[in-house]
Amino acid sequence: MFTRMFTHNILHKKLSLKLIIITLILLSMMALSSAAAPLYADSGWEATYWNNTKLSGDPVLQRHESNLNHEWRHGTPDSQIDKDQFSVRWKRAVHFPAGTYRFTATMDDGMKVWVDGTLIINSWWDSQVHAMSSDIYLNSGNHNIKVEYYEAGGEAIARLSWTAVSGGNPPAISNWQGEYFNNRALSGAPSIVRDDAAVNFNWGNGSPVAGVIGGDSFSARWTRNVPFNAGRYRFSASGDDGLRLWVNNQLIIDKWFDHNYETHTAEIDLPAITVPIRLEYYENSGMAAVALNWTPVSAPTPQPPPVSAATATVRNTYNLNVRSGPGTSHSIITVLNLGNVVELIGRNTTANWLKVRLANGSQGWASASYLATSYPLASLPVQLEGTVGQPPATTATGTVNSYHLNVRSGPGVGYGVMAILSRGQVVGLSQRNAAGTWVKVNLANGQQGWVNASFLSTSTAVSNLPVAS
Repeated sequence: MFTRMFTHNILHKKLSLKLIIITLILLSMMALSSAAAPLYADSGWEATYWNNTKLSGDPVLQRHESNLNHEWRHGTPDSQIDKDQFSVRWKRAVHFPAGTYRFTATMDDGMKVWVDGTLIINSWWDSQVHAMSSDIYLNSGNHNIKVEYYEAGGEAIARLSWTAVSGGNPPAISNWQGEYFNNRALSGAPSIVRDDAAVNFNWGNGSPVAGVIGGDSFSARWTRNVPFNAGRYRFSASGDDGLRLWVNNQLIIDKWFDHNYETHTAEIDLPAITVPIRLEYYENSGMAAVALNWTPVSAPTPQPPPVSAATATVRNTYNLNVRSGPGTSHSIITVLNLGNVVELIGRNTTANWLKVRLANGSQGWASASYLATSYPLASLPVQLEGTVGQPPATTATGTVNSYHLNVRSGPGVGYGVMAILSRGQVVGLSQRNAAGTWVKVNLANGQQGWVNASFLSTSTAVSNLPVAS
């Protein structure tokens, strides 16, 4: 009896031990499987918000978002979030067929993007709105995407989109090359480039490319070279909202502002050559539509005979100083003698000083009172006053204090981007808007544009600049 009980107890303990071991093995396998598997593909983003720019400490808001396409501007993502000095992390798993994909991030200020733990976009600095793209090959299956973003001050924009590309190469273009941007300023890399058979679209309240381009706040550029017979042509550009049309590198329609669907026309004489055409368009909100066409009007308008060469001869003085700028306060570069001939290349606004090119190719300024010419001075282009590439000594200057600063055609983000300045660049300041939030700057190439004053360190108070009319 005792022997049977002893044997039974031993067998019971062995069975219990086996069950414990089997259970531990199964739990370990489940844990390893869970750790190795990617997140299941889903239809939205898990968003976490902090009221600081470092994604640190306890978050103040966690929620599900269907799209990562935010344009908060000067507002806030939520009443719990400050409008400045906040950060966000988005996570999501997406199923991709095998192929190469182009990810495009649009931001103001900083953003980072990871795919399966690999950092593919890194723009982690204070900046105005801009876009960055990166191509990556993905195997078929679920892939984890993580996006981090922070807003320092001013406007707040955060977007991420992706599109499949063929081997990372742009598509072959045989008609119009259409470039589409997830912003209104055609800035950064396009989110998609495609071959459009014609520019004749009515998207209504929809998107040009569903899932890639938003239904509002986007822009597009179409370019093509077209052969013409010699003659006068009438071009018609229609759209809601802004339009700009260049034909043969001449801007003939400029309606770059919000408006309902309108048609604008302009006529131009074209020679019998292949002519480049460029149409730019942006959509703010509401309905979206754009169209372009043209028709011949008549034979070409006769052109006036060319004006004689722009040259001048030194007169009424044996020695004429050539200076670095239009005025006697500028330094002397060289001295011309009575009878010397120079080429005229520009003038100041009053045409009492002329910009000249010397025989050795150098440039400078001379008083118009001592230069004889038959060339109409009003036909000379007005040049920036001062040494080429530098503002004059009496002009206020500003130094760019952000990594990238957009130069726009007018005082506001609704105007087109003319150029982009880098941190440390110095520009001359000429005017400001009434509020003193935008300043007009002189660029080294002679152009003038507007920048946000908050991204400049200025040599004088912005309030001291004259207000532009």
